[in-house]
Amino acid sequence: MEFISILENGSKFDEIVKKKPSFVKFYHPSCGHCREMAPQWDALKDELKGIKLNLNIIEVHADTLSDIQSDCAKNIPGYPTIMEVKQNGKAGKEYNGNRNVKDLKKFILQNFKNKKGTKKMKGGGRTKKRRRNRKRKLTKKRKIKA
Repeated sequence: MEFISILENGSKFDEIVKKKPSFVKFYHPSCGHCREMAPQWDALKDELKGIKLNLNIIEVHADTLSDIQSDCAKNIPGYPTIMEVKQNGKAGKEYNGNRNVKDLKKFILQNFKNKKGTKKMKGGGRTKKRRRNRKRKLTKKRKIKA
């Protein structure tokens, strides 16, 4: 996972999103909402430390949008616009939650898969075995009663 700021040369954005999916904030420094959420965005780096995810976290200055060729940057309605960008620059889910570290992190963990080579833990491994054993026990009880 890499944190990247694109302040000029928007074509760099296209190169980056070709390789990996990204969580992107399009912003303008004169926007009050953008200035207000800047500390929360910066705190993401510490919040996600130690978590291995296959993505980049990118902030893109509004002045670079004209250089970006990827589809995701074509219809930015306002600032900040925060979204998932799929590999090859296609727009994914737009983030519409609260602009705090906790909610940004939650969105990232729910929408981006773990880094290749690490398995995402899912519950239920023992549950299937328990269900199967329970069915066997019920079947044995029925046979005994008959």
